[in-house]
Amino acid sequence: MEAQFLALEGDFTIRQGTELVEYHRISDIPEKFDHLIKFMPKYPDPPHDINDHAHMENFTEYLSMLQAREQK
Repeated sequence: MEAQFLALEGDFTIRQGTELVEYHRISDIPEKFDHLIKFMPKYPDPPHDINDHAHMENFTEYLSMLQAREQK
């Protein structure tokens, strides 16, 4: 699951200090940051097959994995 998580693309915004920084690949996001502002993964183009649905079912887990990087 880690490889699929790191390969995830979309629109992601984090707050680092007073700055908002946008990313398009999770693998580019730092291991530690202040807050996750935007999590909008790219959905596969329809029609979706069973593999696409399995991939999209992991989005909630990927969100939790990214939120775990937030510095408390």
